[in-house]
Amino acid sequence: MNDLIEAIRAAVTQGANPEQKAVGAQACRTILTALDTEAGKPLAVPNAPTPHPLSQIEPGQALDLLIAKLSAGLPKEDAAGSSTVPAALAPRRDRGLRIEFVSPPQRSGARRRRS
Repeated sequence: MNDLIEAIRAAVTQGANPEQKAVGAQACRTILTALDTEAGKPLAVPNAPTPHPLSQIEPGQALDLLIAKLSAGLPKEDAAGSSTVPAALAPRRDRGLRIEFVSPPQRSGARRRRS
């Protein structure tokens, strides 16, 4: 609070520069906001960004929401326990891992060394 009052004192002195006056005006606004706010309620600071709606929830609840959101994107399983992933996307277990090797294209002419 003393810093705010000192900023106001510096702003109202003779020869105060525009920067000091701007800081003093902001200090006045800050004190006015604090005086207008009811006890127990957050300060409504002008030009302050609004808090995100999820900033007030507990971390455990946030994790539950995240797990539910990620679980909704997984493929559903039927009663037998098999996944309903389309056959084209399902891994082929009968053949194992298959990697197709591709030869690099042949370059024509010899490479020149740069010196």
